[in-house]
Amino acid sequence: MSEQRSHVYKWFIELDDGHIEEWLRAQARAGWHLQKFHMPCRFTFVRGEPADNVYRFDSFPAWKRSSDYEQLCQDAGWELVFCWWGSYCWRKPAADGKPNDIYTDTPSKIARQQRLLTYFGLTGLLLMYNLMGSSDREMDTLRMVLTGVQLALVLPMSYLIWRTIGRLQRLRRQAL
Repeated sequence: MSEQRSHVYKWFIELDDGHIEEWLRAQARAGWHLQKFHMPCRFTFVRGEPADNVYRFDSFPAWKRSSDYEQLCQDAGWELVFCWWGSYCWRKPAADGKPNDIYTDTPSKIARQQRLLTYFGLTGLLLMYNLMGSSDREMDTLRMVLTGVQLALVLPMSYLIWRTIGRLQRLRRQAL
């Protein structure tokens, strides 16, 4: 008997607000367990027994990928669901009274926000660079479509940068 799969397209603007993780937890409680995630919004689930699983997303530079990082998470009870170019998704059974976060101390939370800010900032700079270069080129239909897509991404990327800076500032105030 083959396993039952479901593909769901769902867009989330932000990883740190918890909506995506709570949605994945609700799916697991209904017996749908995340198997894969394809950027930017395709989730693949496999049918199984309902379980109260906690999901957490993390980012770690792909060029600094470390087996120590992965081993540390696995030792803490996290199962790696997928890793794609430095973006990780971890899962573990929910435990009442025990931390359900990968990072439990303020310095590691600050480091995570700095990594996210680097990702979002570099992506935003690339978008802006491409948009500025678009005016120098002749606009055929394909280039116009690509420029439109880039313009549409500038606002959400700016929002992500702004929110990440805010979180980083709050965490730094907590650390004082």
